[in-house]
Amino acid sequence: MWLVRTEGVPDGDSSLARGHYPRVASARIVPGKRGPTKLQQLRDQIRPAQSLDEVERIARSIGAWEDRFAARPAAEMLIEQGAPGAEVMKKAIGHMPFTGTDQRAEILREACRSAMTRDGIPPEVERLARAFYEKGRRRGHAPETSAPAAVTTGGMYAYAPIQPTGSLDIFSAIAKALRRLFGR
Repeated sequence: MWLVRTEGVPDGDSSLARGHYPRVASARIVPGKRGPTKLQQLRDQIRPAQSLDEVERIARSIGAWEDRFAARPAAEMLIEQGAPGAEVMKKAIGHMPFTGTDQRAEILREACRSAMTRDGIPPEVERLARAFYEKGRRRGHAPETSAPAAVTTGGMYAYAPIQPTGSLDIFSAIAKALRRLFGR
């Protein structure tokens, strides 16, 4: 946050518009004091013996919570336990390695893992982990589906992509949409 200090501003001004706003004769930018960052707040507030609900409450109050912070350790624990669907989750986790650059995520994942190791994996976190890593809905993507089946003339099913029938003319498409929008 930066503060601007005005100095040498005359009391009156001849312009009506300028009369509402003071004229700045000289401005000096003064750096304001910054508050603690989210990372600093997490380091200060997260303790080893906290439950998963407490960790989530603290992270949400700071604005640093994402469901994936609890889902990944839960999925890793389910893989270690050999739970149903562990092979699919292991494959999905293998495609999403850590970069090690997000310290906030590291702190929250470790706190979630220690809480779940001590207290067990809550059912809603297990559902999240399975949705992210077993069913393919990671980060809001829909699960992968197969191509629609097309019936050929011989009665056999063929999986062929749909081919466009005309050329792509972006300008005529925009003009057509504008005509529809404005009724011309």
